Amino acid sequence: MFIELTEILRCPNDHPESYLVCVPVAMDGRRVVRGGIGCPVCGAEYPIIGGVAYFGGSGIGGRGAGGAHRRPPTPDPRPLDADALRAFINLEGDGGYAVLAGRLARLGEDLAALVPGVRFFGVNPPPGVEPSEAFSVLHSPRGLPVKSASVRAVALGEGCATGPWLAEGARVLLRGLRFVAENAGVAPDGIAELARGPGLFVGEKR
Repeated sequence: MFIELTEILRCPNDHPESYLVCVPVAMDGRRVVRGGIGCPVCGAEYPIIGGVAYFGGSGIGGRGAGGAHRRPPTPDPRPLDADALRAFINLEGDGGYAVLAGRLARLGEDLAALVPGVRFFGVNPPPGVEPSEAFSVLHSPRGLPVKSASVRAVALGEGCATGPWLAEGARVLLRGLRFVAENAGVAPDGIAELARGPGLFVGEKR
């Protein structure tokens, strides 16, 4: 995990947002390979093992208030590639972070190469996706452990593109920037629709 990523992370427990404290035990350049993250508000501690930060606990589950769900998710027979996702998130200029969750986190390495000025990180990626110098990985069953209005793009892949995850994506996204979900049947609250196609929703935070 990039040590600098700590500045936008938040504890997933139910209390006001606060800064977190990262205590590295082993580093590889600017990456924390082993260590821990602590919350000064509730005292929770989260381990970093093998470069991956684990924000444990029970899942958020259910459909919740993540936005209207018009119909069941429609799988895309041709999953997005990095070039297509880069076009949809439409990031210009350097700096800041973008989050890829669920199945779309598999594109993190490729996107980091295509958009080198932005730091990408993945939440709950599919098996086999590992952290690297270019891409951080977090596991968090209770939503996105990220402060509100702190990322420049949100892409929610299969597994994280329904129910409360939609509200989480809208919460962490900065106003006027892009929101992508691998689910054509959603209408996330606070997100203006730009395009909708087979298995895909693209919007912008109002």
